[in-house]
Amino acid sequence: MNRVRSDDRGEVSATVILVPVVLVALLFVIQFSLAYYARTVLAGAAQDGAAAGARRDSSPSAGASLSDQLISESAGSLLTSHSSAGGLSGDTVTVTASGEVVSILPFVGTITVSASGSARIERFEPQGAP
Repeated sequence: MNRVRSDDRGEVSATVILVPVVLVALLFVIQFSLAYYARTVLAGAAQDGAAAGARRDSSPSAGASLSDQLISESAGSLLTSHSSAGGLSGDTVTVTASGEVVSILPFVGTITVSASGSARIERFEPQGAP
């Protein structure tokens, strides 16, 4: 005989509701982890680009180009698009990188992340010079 025990009532409906909620929450965590990682990659590339652009006989555009190259090599499949721009302000080179993170959730839309890095321009100053 198949008798239903009274303490098993409602267990299936709780599971049917709870499992999708947990899975969607897990996908949200993964999506925002990807965005955090993408921002970390952009920050590293922007800082390396700024350091390269601040070297002697270099330019901010050379730093932005290096930043683009580093982003393409390290986060090519993580970002749907990216860009880098370099600028000069006084004796400081700044490279700013931004990109759109791949979306694993269709209803979230695109997440845009950006980061910038700065470095002072290298100058040769002889020892003992005023």
